[in-house]
Amino acid sequence: MDNIIAGAVMRTPHAGAVASHRFAAGHMVRLSRAIPLRNAAAGNYEVLAQLPERDGDLQYRIKSDREPYQRIVKEGELEQAIAQSMPELSSVSRPSAAS
Repeated sequence: MDNIIAGAVMRTPHAGAVASHRFAAGHMVRLSRAIPLRNAAAGNYEVLAQLPERDGDLQYRIKSDREPYQRIVKEGELEQAIAQSMPELSSVSRPSAAS
């Protein structure tokens, strides 16, 4: 028979490990598309603050320019924002150099 101790608790390698936030204050994020539709502004949000863990999930306070209020969201509800591209110089009209 194996040396099994009655009442012993198995621990995973991650037990007791401190979780760390994926996003820092000032980073741009967006609400995950995997989460069902909600009444929220589309587009990017700025991370205002990292909040403590609650019910096993790290949280953030975020703000969109399109809403007058801040939101508290779980880390699993966020994705890194896609950088918006700048218009290419070829598409910008320039004055002609006719003299």
